[in-house]
Amino acid sequence: MLNVIKNNISELITNIPSYIFLFLIASTAIIVGIEWDISWHETIGRDKLLSPPHIVVYVGGILCGLTCAYIALRQTFVDENLYNRYVVFWGFKAPFACWVCIWGAIAMLTSAPFDDWWHNAYGLDVQIISPPHLVLAAGIFANLLGSLFLLIAEKNLATGKQKYFLEQLYMYAASLIVVQFAILLTESSFHNKQHTYEFFKNSLIIYSFLIVAFRIIGEHKYTATIISILFIVHRCIIIWILPLFKAEPLLGPIYRDIDHYVAPYFPVLIVIPAIIIDIIHNKFHKSNRIINAVMMGSSFCVIFFLVQWYFSEFLLSEYARNWFFAGDNTFPYWVRVNENNYKFWFFDRTPYGQLSEMERVSVNNFGLLIIFTIIFSYLGASFGSWIKKVKR
Repeated sequence: MLNVIKNNISELITNIPSYIFLFLIASTAIIVGIEWDISWHETIGRDKLLSPPHIVVYVGGILCGLTCAYIALRQTFVDENLYNRYVVFWGFKAPFACWVCIWGAIAMLTSAPFDDWWHNAYGLDVQIISPPHLVLAAGIFANLLGSLFLLIAEKNLATGKQKYFLEQLYMYAASLIVVQFAILLTESSFHNKQHTYEFFKNSLIIYSFLIVAFRIIGEHKYTATIISILFIVHRCIIIWILPLFKAEPLLGPIYRDIDHYVAPYFPVLIVIPAIIIDIIHNKFHKSNRIINAVMMGSSFCVIFFLVQWYFSEFLLSEYARNWFFAGDNTFPYWVRVNENNYKFWFFDRTPYGQLSEMERVSVNNFGLLIIFTIIFSYLGASFGSWIKKVKR
């Protein structure tokens, strides 16, 4: 029995191009490196251009770029039939996804000296969203999206068990994109901010677009649910592993006695609205796209709001102050210890040290949340329908 299973797995892996696995390894390295880098900033402070997290990120980007460059050069000069469907760019031939990844690798490497200059000129980042980080984020997204394009193209051309296996790889690749956007939403997603209008607006716009788009592309009955579970599992593994390693602040002012890496915030529970998205898609996928968007968007909005509203209250309670939820291990060393650490915040501090009031959720703006979610569910469905047809 074991020999049969091994033979089936070996046959599946053998029939799938090796660069698919290289892209997934590189994509994983990029995301893990970014999460490590953010924790490094929150735990240690200023990092160098070639700090360990940066090396992991750039190695992942270089691996994607070089692999795509190799495919393009071989397809152009050695074996024109290497990949049956390709796009010609400046005389070079390669799958469309390769050009996306090459651009992403260039953007990532360009952001490195830009980020180092930014630190030298302005000091430690006070926000995740800064000009060099936006260049890096665009490059990372291009690499992740390019990897996804390659998987979708292979999946669309495959049959039988190979198609099923590629579907599993596709869902994992899609979950990494969800992780990247969760990282970009960090500043509005701390547990203390999860009762603000800003948190719900940003989260609903991003997650509804991604989950609906990936649901449309996927062929598994529970595509959205599995992608959401993979996203949560990935984030939880990072939360559980990072604090196991010792680290301490090296840049003042230091307000917390930290002796290990700070964990990221516990992931939002998008798996519950994702289940509803799967159910609606399975039952009404042949319906009008606008009607589907209304059903998916309104359901996603209401369920996400209810689940996360009460779950965030739990995350601030003493029951979440343990290794599993890391409720007491998400504060950077520069955040003062006071009575507001475990309360909801409705005032945010700007990069210039001033306080700005954050909007609370009300009946009126909740209606806007539903409208935004419906609109971005429709856009996600349109985007997913377009990508689903990729074959080169």
